[in-house]
Amino acid sequence: MKETIHLMPVEDPSAWRNADLRDDQSWIYHLTSENIVEIEAALKSAMRQRLEFQQIEKEDFALPSMEPLFERLRDSLLRGRGVALVKGLPVDRYSQEESSMIFWGIGTHLGIGVTQNAAAELLGHVYDRGLNYSQRTVRAYQVRAELSLHCDNSDLVGLLCLRQAKSGGRTLLTSSMSVYNEILRTHPEHLSVLFSGFVYDRKGEHGPDELAFSEKIPVFSTTDGVLSCRYARSYIEHAPKSTHVALSPTEREVLDYFDAVASREDLRFEFAMEPGDMQFLNNYTVLHGRTEYEDHPEPEQKRYMLRLWLEVPEVRDIESDIVRYGFTRFGKHGLSAREWLASQRQTVPS
Repeated sequence: MKETIHLMPVEDPSAWRNADLRDDQSWIYHLTSENIVEIEAALKSAMRQRLEFQQIEKEDFALPSMEPLFERLRDSLLRGRGVALVKGLPVDRYSQEESSMIFWGIGTHLGIGVTQNAAAELLGHVYDRGLNYSQRTVRAYQVRAELSLHCDNSDLVGLLCLRQAKSGGRTLLTSSMSVYNEILRTHPEHLSVLFSGFVYDRKGEHGPDELAFSEKIPVFSTTDGVLSCRYARSYIEHAPKSTHVALSPTEREVLDYFDAVASREDLRFEFAMEPGDMQFLNNYTVLHGRTEYEDHPEPEQKRYMLRLWLEVPEVRDIESDIVRYGFTRFGKHGLSAREWLASQRQTVPS
């Protein structure tokens, strides 16, 4: 795929820096007591109907008092900074099943939940399995290692914090639009490599009739002058094991520079998510990562988060499917709840 290289700086709110989030906390929202009452009423209604979380649709989880909040969230995520933090869900009141239903129900007001892995999970369970992240098939949500800044494989990603780690595990955020601006300013010669893109390994989660790797996915691409970013270095690093084509020295230099810029203190924002915090990010404009963490020894106290991948048709105009779905729509990734439920019915013997 031939990409036109964008050579104009991004000057809208999506190109924020550390000081912007630090000094203007309009990206942080607080649930009211009225919101909580309404959320719990919606939860009870869904439970009375004996709905499993993946069966819940927007009309099943009515939250009229929160519609103004959802409008602000959508505007901020799609047309603003691409970052939102909603605080105050009293998760200590709920079982994990109830928290899952609430988080999914809230997600239906922002987008369409889609499957996240080869197991076709619609809610990701983010906790340490004691695995080695350097292994090809291990995913970031399964380990406690530090995670470099990256995008997830969806339009929006949501996280609900149920429990914090004993120490560490702090959230890292950087505007990929600001990373682009800095590369344009300091090393514009790198942009040709970034717009050309990289092959992504599928970490063993592809289907039986699919390749183990993707086409080249641009790190930066434009549609009608609007810049988008797709970046997950761990998938790029593992691709040579499937393609048998090594990254060139120039490609490594560009990747290293991208990571160095994304991690700069004047760009990167760091904070700790607390139990009951819900974070939502636009994966086309925001990179996220995490510091390494130490867990509690007791299983019931270990760090635990729930993750949503949301598809939002109106997120932005993206001309190329390889940009939007290149390392999402493979194997059992990217199925909506309706598609997943239909596939389950098809596999049940008559």
